[in-house]
Amino acid sequence: MLLPTDLSENSFKVLEYLGDFKKVGVEEIGVLFVINLTKLSTVSGGIDIDHYIDEMSEKAEEVLPEVAQKIEAAGIKAEVIKPFPAGDPVVEIIKASENYSFIAMGSRGASKFKKILLGSVSEGVLHDSKVPVYIFKHDMVVNSLFDRVLVAYDFSKWADRALEYAKFVVKKTGGELHIIHVSEDGDKTADLRVMEEVIGAEGIEVHVHIESGTPHKAILAKREEINATTIFMGSRGAGSVMTMILGSTSESVIRRSPVPVFVCKRGDDE
Repeated sequence: MLLPTDLSENSFKVLEYLGDFKKVGVEEIGVLFVINLTKLSTVSGGIDIDHYIDEMSEKAEEVLPEVAQKIEAAGIKAEVIKPFPAGDPVVEIIKASENYSFIAMGSRGASKFKKILLGSVSEGVLHDSKVPVYIFKHDMVVNSLFDRVLVAYDFSKWADRALEYAKFVVKKTGGELHIIHVSEDGDKTADLRVMEEVIGAEGIEVHVHIESGTPHKAILAKREEINATTIFMGSRGAGSVMTMILGSTSESVIRRSPVPVFVCKRGDDE
């Protein structure tokens, strides 16, 4: 798992769930601090870039050993990625993610998507990443991450991937799996019921919910109704973040969800 951080408290929200990640088999967490040079272009006047890099590196050296210690205390290997890269955070995060199964990022939980942790960085990561991206809100309260996993499902290959990840974590933790399909017609009802039986035969407690209406509203309403502890969704990972699976639904769910959202991305073969 890759944990990008800007050294803010919000970026370390993920650390509250180390026990959950340990349960599902996370063996190593790479902690990545990128010295953001892109924001310097907006600062007027002369900037001593070398001094800035040294200053930020020193700050990271003060903070990150304690973070690594906390990760190790949870029984997970910690690697603070060094030297600290300096440049565009999106580029560096995507580059580093090639060595990890997924990215977990904190969020300020602000009302506007663009204000997710690292500013536009998280949107860039969601757009460019080929591995899943797990977004956490700084003000959320979830006791156990995988107790009740809600999967937004629309029969696409991206949704299939999200479902496979969700099945994996509930098998590991004994949590409930809830699948929601939002449609104005019932032509997929039979297929969904067969899916429910097949997944149930794997020893998973599964519940399928067929809803109508505006997709993001239906998903969030179901999350509240069943008290889901996390949401899994798919993403085509092409174009802007608004082109995610279900159109603007993913954007709306990520922005409004009070629980973490796992966005399953396209793979290298697509």
